[in-house]
Amino acid sequence: MSKPPILVVDDEPSICWALQKMLTRDGHDVLTASSAEEGLRLAAEHRPPLVILDVRLPGRDGIDALPDFLEATGNAPVILITAFGDLDTAVAAVKRGATDYLTKPFKLDDAARACRQALRDAGSGTVPEATRPMSLRRAVLVGSSPAMQQAFRQIALVAESDLSVLITGETGTGKELVAAAIVRHSRRSEQPYIPIAPVALNPDLIESELFGHVKGAFTGAAEDRPGLFERAEKGTILLDEIGDLPLGTQVKLLRVLEQGQFCRVGDVTPRRADVRIIAATNCELPRQVASGQFREDLFHRLTGMHIHLPPLRERTEDILPLCQHFLSAMDYAALDSAIDRPLLDALEQRPWYGNIRELKNAIEHAAVVARGRPLSIADFPPPKPGRDQDAADAPEAALAGVVRQWTARAIQRCEGDPDSLHADFLAASEPALLEVVLKHAGGNRAKAAQWLGIHRGTLRDRLRAYRMDE
Repeated sequence: MSKPPILVVDDEPSICWALQKMLTRDGHDVLTASSAEEGLRLAAEHRPPLVILDVRLPGRDGIDALPDFLEATGNAPVILITAFGDLDTAVAAVKRGATDYLTKPFKLDDAARACRQALRDAGSGTVPEATRPMSLRRAVLVGSSPAMQQAFRQIALVAESDLSVLITGETGTGKELVAAAIVRHSRRSEQPYIPIAPVALNPDLIESELFGHVKGAFTGAAEDRPGLFERAEKGTILLDEIGDLPLGTQVKLLRVLEQGQFCRVGDVTPRRADVRIIAATNCELPRQVASGQFREDLFHRLTGMHIHLPPLRERTEDILPLCQHFLSAMDYAALDSAIDRPLLDALEQRPWYGNIRELKNAIEHAAVVARGRPLSIADFPPPKPGRDQDAADAPEAALAGVVRQWTARAIQRCEGDPDSLHADFLAASEPALLEVVLKHAGGNRAKAAQWLGIHRGTLRDRLRAYRMDE
């Protein structure tokens, strides 16, 4: 007896065709529909083991129709796809019962993995936990880049569970906002939420602050005192800068994660800890694990879900919506015309070592200087060097940032499958290199070729190719 076909519901024929080819290669029959109404009819008739459902459809949208697809298929897994992803859409999808959530344009390999995982989970009887209605506050997370879309998806998938979450990224990338969004969309949202950076505490009192102490545990412990884990009972703790946690405290934190227990300092009686742990760091934890500075078992326990936020210089698509968000929060008068294309280009060229935090400060500075008129680059403070970046090295780092931006855009322009990327990059960058070297060599091609480390004939050919030999 043949297996029932997988159902793809999307009004874009190219998406249906690509998913159909992918699923057929995996040995599945596939049905396609261009509307929710047509898809529900096919779902009721064929009872597919998996539904891939677009959010934006003519007539009923995918999120509205999602419960009916679950009913029509007997709770078969449903993967939602959309080109208009944001945090609220991702959370709504998961809360209504979606198994997974993909944002267009997605890689077919990612879609294939999601389909295989959904079918495996359905075959093993693993189903999403039942969700409950709740009042949600809007999380202030702004961005349209693929990296932010991935973060939205991960937040939506992990929020309702009690999995520990590790959030990584450079300083200023928004790790605390991601943690707050997870809490806001979790079933612990009405319970205590305590964000803390243990390294900011007195090193001798970190364990006391986290786990509490009993009277007489140390000099000055005049009475029993609960720690943060007791105060956060049934809620969530964010441990920021987790990479700097002392090894001794790491052992006790591991016990909380593994056994749900801890002891106050000076006490031997274990106490229950019904607390969800979210950790954040700007450190390279795998490197610290390799050097013995961070426990490997704790690292694996913390990464129930790993959410990484790339630096702003690697997701420049987010600069404009972030600027508009910051200006809107200030009620800036010229909001619609505040940032023109030349200014945006200039902002996208900056390395932003301080990431979103630096951008926010720069926008606020520029808004004060501009006093309601459209902003110009002259209104902004000069770029700040990175934490490990001397001012003299800033041009090299800025160049690397520009190369990353150019490459990402070139790949996007070629729809993810460029076939002449290296040649295009050389054509865009090499003429400027040759021009400057020849200028400093006083037009002496032999000297210029020596500086470039290439044969004089090669230099001649390159100049001819770029019509610079006249």
